Amino acid sequence: MISEARKKEMLQHAEEVFFRVEELQRQGLVCDDGDFVPSVHYPPITEYPDASPEEYLRDYEYPADGYMDIYVHIPFCIQHCVFCHYPGKAGECNDEKEKYISYLRREMDLYLEHFGIERLKPRSILLGGGTPTYLPPALFEEFLTMLDERIDYSACKQYNIDHDPNSILGDDGLKRLQMMKDHGITRLTIGIQSFDESVLKMMNRPHGRDMAIESIKRAVDFGFDVNIEFIFGHPGETLENWMEVMDLATQMPVGEIQIYRLKVQAYGDKQGVINKRHRGYETGDIPDFKSTMMMKQLAIDILADNGYNENLRRVYSKEKRMFSHYAYNQCCNLYDQVGFGLTGFSSYHDRFDINSMYFDEYYRMIDEGRLPITRGYIRSEEEQIRQAIVLPLKNRSVIKSDFLKRTGHEFDDILKKKTQILKEYGLIEDNGKAVKLTEIGGFLADEVCEEYNSNKYKPFPENRYADGPLNPYRDNEI
Repeated sequence: MISEARKKEMLQHAEEVFFRVEELQRQGLVCDDGDFVPSVHYPPITEYPDASPEEYLRDYEYPADGYMDIYVHIPFCIQHCVFCHYPGKAGECNDEKEKYISYLRREMDLYLEHFGIERLKPRSILLGGGTPTYLPPALFEEFLTMLDERIDYSACKQYNIDHDPNSILGDDGLKRLQMMKDHGITRLTIGIQSFDESVLKMMNRPHGRDMAIESIKRAVDFGFDVNIEFIFGHPGETLENWMEVMDLATQMPVGEIQIYRLKVQAYGDKQGVINKRHRGYETGDIPDFKSTMMMKQLAIDILADNGYNENLRRVYSKEKRMFSHYAYNQCCNLYDQVGFGLTGFSSYHDRFDINSMYFDEYYRMIDEGRLPITRGYIRSEEEQIRQAIVLPLKNRSVIKSDFLKRTGHEFDDILKKKTQILKEYGLIEDNGKAVKLTEIGGFLADEVCEEYNSNKYKPFPENRYADGPLNPYRDNEI
């Protein structure tokens, strides 16, 4: 339990941090109302144009080392959460699930044929959704076996799966946990989102506090590395109940805790209900900017008090080894990664694509013997340079020697005036070998890294930012 004296100290600290954020907002770093767009992919995932898979992949060069990380998307859930921005189907719909897995198998085979290989050889794997573990146990076993038949695990350092608490509870949950263990899955991310019953209800989560705690203990008992994740800034959250949630989170027997700010703007293929700002809900609108930023700082302080430090952006762990290798490989090392399934995305060294968001179109394209890619983007030299800054800087650091190898340019020769301004305002630091975010820069990581976006891909129009030295549209020509 957090003492009242410590709560007072943390609230004071959170106020002080927000005052710093407000000053940076006045200088143009943060948009007018404090809204944000997460810098997860570059260019942003919602910006990709329509693409024909045949044309888009015609000149793609498979990695010379033969490695290709893997993402597999399972678009089924018990029910739709109000904050979710991805299409999918809710409820049992077991016939649809069986059909989907059969097409997923065929999609993977089309890729193997296209790449001219017998098996994929990943450094890491992520099974996401949706809720992969919401497949019935027999179908879940079939799904994992299908993957085993198409993957060479010899170089795989981490095998991840995302899921909600419900799917590993009860007898079926025990079966799924054993299956995951038997098939070599090593790391589980459990979407807890909150321990507060009223907030969980507003999120339309299919579980309560006690179910969440039981699921965590089950996963740990099975010997998995366990990551639990939470959303801050959601309707119903207050500074007080958020502190209680974070305090309880640090009492869980896990080595890794992840926090996310509520995303109001759609960053996937479906605008979440959250954009309606919950008109009619008892607690009213989304917490204001100040409260949301204070929640973030309160979480950081509570996590630090309990031995959790930021290890990858938004990921706090007790040990350096505890983080998503999949995220690190994609966003820091910029390794090639292929995605399968509805809205599955592939991130390659020079391009990015997304599969169809529609079940019927996904099935039809596979029936036609085509990869179900419907949108794609091949980066220009300029966008390659910007991507090599934005994603590594957001998640850990830009290593200058790696930047030179990737782009053919010295980091110190790119956007020099912008970089200097960011240094002067204490947002980034440079030790000669690498550039990384400072403490306050990391607190506003999305905004700082989006300074390096091309003007075409800034998250908001220029007039949404104050006309100050940190306005992201300034000094932005390469």
